[in-house]
Amino acid sequence: MQIVLQLILGAVSSVVLITLARRLGPKPELRLYAISLFVAALIYVAFTARGATNAWLALEVAGLLAFTLLALLGLKVSALILAFAWAVHAAWDVLLHKLLTAAFVPDWYPLTCLSFDLVLAIYLVGQAFLPVESVRKHAP
Repeated sequence: MQIVLQLILGAVSSVVLITLARRLGPKPELRLYAISLFVAALIYVAFTARGATNAWLALEVAGLLAFTLLALLGLKVSALILAFAWAVHAAWDVLLHKLLTAAFVPDWYPLTCLSFDLVLAIYLVGQAFLPVESVRKHAP
C-alpha cells in the first residue's frame, strides 16, 4: 500500500505542475519543465549531504550536469528531448536510488519521483505530437 501511495503522490504532483504550467503559454511552460528537470537532479545532489560518499556526490553531480544539458537541448532543439530526459530521470530514480542502496535518499522519494517523471514525460510526448490549438482547447 505504501508503494501505491508513493506512486500516486508523484503522479498527482506532476498533474498539478502540468495544470499550473499550462496557464503560462507554450514556451514558458516548456521552460518551467526544463527548470523542473534541473531541480529534480539538484535534489539528489542535496540528498548527498545526508551522508553519501564522495563517489555518490560525484555521480549525482555528473547526473545534474547531464540532465541540465538535456533540459537545455530540450528547449533549443525539441520538446521530445525534454520528454526523453524526464523518462531517463525516471530510470535514474529507480535504478540508482531504489535498486542500489542509496541510504542518503529517503526511502519514499525514488518511487514518488518515478511516477512524477513518467507522467510528465508522457505529457510532453503527447504535446509534441498534438497541435497546440487542439491541446489548448481542452486545457483545464
